[in-house]
Amino acid sequence: MFVAVEGIDGVGKSTVISMLRKKLESNGYRVYTTAEPSQSPIGRLIRDWLLKPSSNAAHPSIFALLFTADRVQHYYGEVKPKLDSGYLVITERYMESTLAYQGAMGLPQEWLMELHRFVPRPDLTIILDAPIETVIGRLSNRRELEVFEVNKEFLSKVREFLLRRASTNNYPVINADRDLESIVNDIYELIIDALRRVI
Repeated sequence: MFVAVEGIDGVGKSTVISMLRKKLESNGYRVYTTAEPSQSPIGRLIRDWLLKPSSNAAHPSIFALLFTADRVQHYYGEVKPKLDSGYLVITERYMESTLAYQGAMGLPQEWLMELHRFVPRPDLTIILDAPIETVIGRLSNRRELEVFEVNKEFLSKVREFLLRRASTNNYPVINADRDLESIVNDIYELIIDALRRVI
């Protein structure tokens, strides 16, 4: 099964996924975790570019095209082989990130969806959510901030996009402004329930 964990910057995706993997593995599941931008050459280019102030001036379509190109490579080069080998694959970020972030930058959802024509949807998409003040507090402790992490108003807009997409598509939304164990347990139960439905 392929699971995507989405949410704005600073909501705790990396930490939650790391703990979730340990919990799943301790219960006998073969788990592979990954993230976007990926470790492909396109992903590394994106990661480097997002730390440069000059990327602020880039047209939003450049971000959308780069992220989607990386996503296609990520899925077919990394995710699908693991799925074919019987792993439960969990990715930190996937298509909802582009729909929300580049949607918040003003790009039409119809065009962003069209870019994803050749990108399979996850079996389960989970949205981690926390108040904007909480994530801003967490981000303030980071040494280097990417272009999308420095603007409170922008992150608020991205959060609105994600919650709207969750409502439209019936994605579960997990309150990430709690203790980690509770968050991980809630996501674990969602994954186990979904696995029971597909097996």
